[in-house]
Amino acid sequence: MKNPFKPSHNKINIPLRFSKSRHLIGAFVLNEKPAFFLIDTGASNSCVDKTRADYFNMEAEGDNLPLQGAGQERLNAQSSRKSSLYYLDHEIYHLNFMLIDMNTINAALAEQEEENIDGIIGADILHKKKAVIDYDQCCLYLNESSWF
Repeated sequence: MKNPFKPSHNKINIPLRFSKSRHLIGAFVLNEKPAFFLIDTGASNSCVDKTRADYFNMEAEGDNLPLQGAGQERLNAQSSRKSSLYYLDHEIYHLNFMLIDMNTINAALAEQEEENIDGIIGADILHKKKAVIDYDQCCLYLNESSWF
């Protein structure tokens, strides 16, 4: 039986790094600007720091929506549509992100002497793009045919 979790030739290998807190972080390009994303399978929605929305040419749409963060934290979020995320010359386009205040997340990373992140890639994108995370190799595999 073929192992569905074993990377194959039709998967794109995206190197990640472990933060000091053991979170996985990847370097991407969001709307033609360099961006660092935390990979979080437990986050149901992919997010971008709302303070970086102008930098990434993202527009908030609609009213604030309440989101539940990890623990007791409630977050106000607005949706943003049709963003493009790149790794090298591979593009994932027309992605939706939630714009949230990531100050508490980045403050926690700063306490561990980590650099700020621009966003979180959550289960919505990971599932849609058929992601496989290889913790031993510290990389993210995406099925190339699911990028578009």
